[in-house]
Amino acid sequence: MQTQPTTITQKGQVTIPAPIRRALGLNKGDQVKFTITKKKIVQLKPAKKFSIMSLYGSLKPRVRPNLSGQDLIKWEKQAWPEASAEKDRKILESAKR
Repeated sequence: MQTQPTTITQKGQVTIPAPIRRALGLNKGDQVKFTITKKKIVQLKPAKKFSIMSLYGSLKPRVRPNLSGQDLIKWEKQAWPEASAEKDRKILESAKR
């Protein structure tokens, strides 16, 4: 087992040494998670990478159209610009007040 010393800053931050980052496959912007065992041993692991698909089903749709898959795609392509234009119109109106 290889150990790498590091120093805790005034803000409680530490730099993960390069050999540890390489061994874990960590890159700039990656997230890590710390786990502490009952014996007070701290484990550092890469956190799961975020995927937009991980959010699937987490929001209840406002509209539930009764359409086939292809028709739903067409509907979304039409509805998105219309909703954006409506939102922009409201922003412009509120800016005029």
